[in-house]
Amino acid sequence: MAASRKTTTDYAGRQVDVELLQSIRTPDVTQRVSISNVKHTPKMVTGLEKMVQRYTNLLLSYLDSTHFDSANGTDFLGSLLGGFQNLGVLQSVFTVANSGVLSQLGADNSNLMYGPIPDDENIVSAVLLRSDIDIGSSTVLLQVQLTSVSGDTAVFIIPATSAR
Repeated sequence: MAASRKTTTDYAGRQVDVELLQSIRTPDVTQRVSISNVKHTPKMVTGLEKMVQRYTNLLLSYLDSTHFDSANGTDFLGSLLGGFQNLGVLQSVFTVANSGVLSQLGADNSNLMYGPIPDDENIVSAVLLRSDIDIGSSTVLLQVQLTSVSGDTAVFIIPATSAR
């Protein structure tokens, strides 16, 4: 996330997440993020950063990998690790996965069991801004822009690289 933005430090009435992506220091190998490989004290995230984390977590989670919620996740990571020979296929697979993530987030946000989702955490859109495939290094670049109900945007690179 390149641009500066307002941050929230008032956690009253908010659900907070533990930052998951902090343990990925170099995206040059496939890494599973779990409690066991978090080396530093995790920080709490909320607001726009939480929205980005929720989106990325669902996009990069395999279907049927979430305990008690087998509908969470997508087939995107499996397809990514299988390799893409052209940009059209990558963009098509991303579009399907992106649609699935937005649907899952919408359903999750409408479940008010833990209270309403604040506008800066509620995603309105996810747009693929840039994509590229480097067959020589077996890497894929995906730059995504997320927009929240409050109008905040975050542009980031999906942290997924695989050596074949």
